[in-house]
Amino acid sequence: MKAKIMLFTILLTGLVAANPAFAQGDGKLHVTDKRVVVFQKQLEQQGFKVTHWEDAFGPVNLACWVCNGLTDTAFGNNAAAPYQVISEPYEGVRVGREMQLEPYDAVIFIGKTPPPVAYFSYTGFVYSRYNGDGKDRKQIFSSIGDTINHSRINTIDKKHPFDKDVIIVMTADQGTNASVLNAAMRAGFPQSIMNTMVVPSSVVKLGKDEKADTLIFVERMYLPANQDDLNNYMDTSSQWASVLYVTYPEKPAKLDPYPTPQMLVRGTGKTETDLMPALDRLESEIVTANPGYQAEKLQSGIWLLEWLDGFQRGTNLIGECRDTVYLKTADFKLGSNPEDFLVVFGVNHEATGKATYSNFTLYHAAMELGLAGKNSREIIGTVDRYDLGKYQAMSKQLYAFKVARDCGGLPATDCLEVKQIPVGNCPFGDCCPRGSLDDDLFLGFRAYVEPETGVGPYWFEILWDRAIHFKK
Repeated sequence: MKAKIMLFTILLTGLVAANPAFAQGDGKLHVTDKRVVVFQKQLEQQGFKVTHWEDAFGPVNLACWVCNGLTDTAFGNNAAAPYQVISEPYEGVRVGREMQLEPYDAVIFIGKTPPPVAYFSYTGFVYSRYNGDGKDRKQIFSSIGDTINHSRINTIDKKHPFDKDVIIVMTADQGTNASVLNAAMRAGFPQSIMNTMVVPSSVVKLGKDEKADTLIFVERMYLPANQDDLNNYMDTSSQWASVLYVTYPEKPAKLDPYPTPQMLVRGTGKTETDLMPALDRLESEIVTANPGYQAEKLQSGIWLLEWLDGFQRGTNLIGECRDTVYLKTADFKLGSNPEDFLVVFGVNHEATGKATYSNFTLYHAAMELGLAGKNSREIIGTVDRYDLGKYQAMSKQLYAFKVARDCGGLPATDCLEVKQIPVGNCPFGDCCPRGSLDDDLFLGFRAYVEPETGVGPYWFEILWDRAIHFKK
């Protein structure tokens, strides 16, 4: 049973595809907006068969899943960032729904955007694909292009896209999309809130048989202006979100597939290179400030590339998106000595203008589970204690942060204390049977959305983060 669950896990594991035979509900809408009911009727008048998926959208707990064996991996989750997915309940937890689409099908998300946050996005992924007769399906978990994020989503107020109504149509066919949007407008939804998530049939294998790809739909967000507002948004998501699956009873006479959308271009030509001498000086000062320890340097490198790498080479991209760069260190053991620690340091990419926010996360390696981390707004001023000499004026654009099992009384503004693997509100218990801090760990780094481009920065225009492992 466990193997079956793991095989169909999306972002977490779905147990059913979007075939309406597996997705029938009782027809009761959770959202109170009467326009949704009218929308469904309008879609039927357009010739669609419409299935409403019940309780189909909400938050997922990756740590709970992976620690208790529902999945093998937490997909390199951003530790502090919540995720919501088109999903369904399973054994007391919410799991993602893998969807299969015919070339003329669509999945429609009707909901609202998060309260004010530094970043949010909606992304479509191919989760798994056929790998040959008799073989397990291959997981590639690759995005299908640019996200629909806070900087380009269509809402009633594009300058303040938070807490706004939104419709997202996930489809491969231009005719289907036009018919869906027309039905939405007839139901009273304004055109200004409508968005299309193109499924490019040039790379996605459409259909409903075992040789077709499965897809998932993910919302991610980070750094709320008010944590209580975000908690309420997550807690009530199943009440205001509605998901409709539409298909034609018979294949339409003509298909009009979308071409692959033009991708946003990473990079501006502006780099962080002039900060390298200051970063090297900071590294030297960190070592000097900790005598009596063996210092092992951990340089980061590229962790994940982007979507076409998954489709061309079959690489498992574990849910990447083009809004960021993914870097990581090699694996290491933190050590059982409570005096051992890490100092994570580098460029604050938000301070340089190369990112909307950046962060670092400590991971359990085997489970690819984010344990804890710090973001670019929490690490401001952390280099002031070091003497950078002639580079002191650059200290505001750098950071250095201690990570340890025991911070020895240092405040959270100076040291990230990680005592155990957190699982959050998990019905299976508050421990992690599958792993501990004695196992291999690694550090991961992200820099999200360069403001000038609306997409992740180019890997070689930023300076990569570093760390030093100090062993007594």
